[in-house]
Amino acid sequence: MFEGIPARYAVAVVAFVNFLYVYMVRLNVNIVIVAMVNYTAIPHTNITTAEECGHPEAAVTQVTQKDGEFVWDEKIQSLVSVSFFWGYIITQLIGGRIAERFGTKYMFAGAQMTAGLVTIGLPVLARTGTEFFVAGRVLLGLAQGVIVPSIQPLVAKWAPSGERSSISTFIFSGAQVGTVLGITCSGLIADFFGWEAVFYIQGSLAAVVVGLWLYVVYDSPELHPRISAKEKDYIKSSTFTPSSKRLAVPWMSIATSIPCWALLVATLGNNWAFYMLITQLPIYMKTILHFDMKSNALLSALPYLVMWILSLLVAQFADLTARRGWATTNVIRKTANTIAKLGPALCLLMVSFTGCDRLSTLVLLVMAVGLQGAVFSGFLMNHLDVAPYFSGTIYGIISGLASVNSWLAPLVVASLTEAQQTLAQWRIAFLLCSSILVIDAFVFLLFGSTERQPWDKENN
Repeated sequence: MFEGIPARYAVAVVAFVNFLYVYMVRLNVNIVIVAMVNYTAIPHTNITTAEECGHPEAAVTQVTQKDGEFVWDEKIQSLVSVSFFWGYIITQLIGGRIAERFGTKYMFAGAQMTAGLVTIGLPVLARTGTEFFVAGRVLLGLAQGVIVPSIQPLVAKWAPSGERSSISTFIFSGAQVGTVLGITCSGLIADFFGWEAVFYIQGSLAAVVVGLWLYVVYDSPELHPRISAKEKDYIKSSTFTPSSKRLAVPWMSIATSIPCWALLVATLGNNWAFYMLITQLPIYMKTILHFDMKSNALLSALPYLVMWILSLLVAQFADLTARRGWATTNVIRKTANTIAKLGPALCLLMVSFTGCDRLSTLVLLVMAVGLQGAVFSGFLMNHLDVAPYFSGTIYGIISGLASVNSWLAPLVVASLTEAQQTLAQWRIAFLLCSSILVIDAFVFLLFGSTERQPWDKENN
């Protein structure tokens, strides 16, 4: 397997597959919840929407489509979705530090298997009680919280400078592919076999992706038994090489670093937009635009497919620009980030006033999510720019703090739309998200930096 392929690309492919799996099991509940919930048993759910955006085909769908077994109102649905991040916040920093000190390989594998086992158990927990299902989601967050930050140190050791945007974007774009597959497959599996099958099938896949990870991925080129001497020398000559001695984490320097604060603001804005849309889009599709389960799954996945394609195209162009010297790294990062924030902000502003026009709304929502693909060449690469030695720690700190918006955004939207599934309330949600993205874009543009910070170097 992977014979004839450079070791760094094989590692990137397997990391991509595992990242895909991470997001597939993280987000499956956001589409499955449409099949789990008995919407007709919730008072007020279909009153105002029928008046505002009634569609002829929607009436037929509502008669034939079977409702779920759980009577969860908007706040409980949001709670189920966002409870994952309560655990996720706690273990973010732990994952980054462990990866920097002891390596990524085995910690990642253990966390991934734990996530798979928890996913298999979610149907039993749901029927035991809502609080048990929420606890399972928190446990899933705890497991996955150590996974994502551990990728940063791995990329720092494996991705040559001229390929860093492409390799890093390819790995992290597994999030978009995982989102697409998670939403699409979850919707189809739930429609044909029941919502429980989604958790059983996807949870069992952990054994496959972890086995692949253990066979292919090593913490550094020096530890890889099948890498060629030529490739090892090439990677070593153009990547960050960690110091042989352990450096103390400069906590105060990180806390007072303006580029790190700019990075935090960029991550906060990104998380608000990404998780508001990923958790609420299926609900908007069902309650406002009146799409059935299969259509909802396919259309909710489409924006993330576009996001994945755009992320790869932007990354290739970013690396080409860097190699040719057409622009500095600072210009590349800030341009990509500005596209990824102001573009969606404009689209969401327009969505706020498209009303019940299904086609215009869908096109704008696809563009709003798709343009976010540029973040992988923007702020998401910035940890490696400012502090390659402590990239895992910084990623863990910032991602952990910014995870607050990952659950706050869906809760705010749920509060806005509770008992008021109307265009007016959704307009407030879209305009709020648009405003946050504009602030995010300008803060990073003014205060972000790609200069390696002095406190990241050994002599400090």
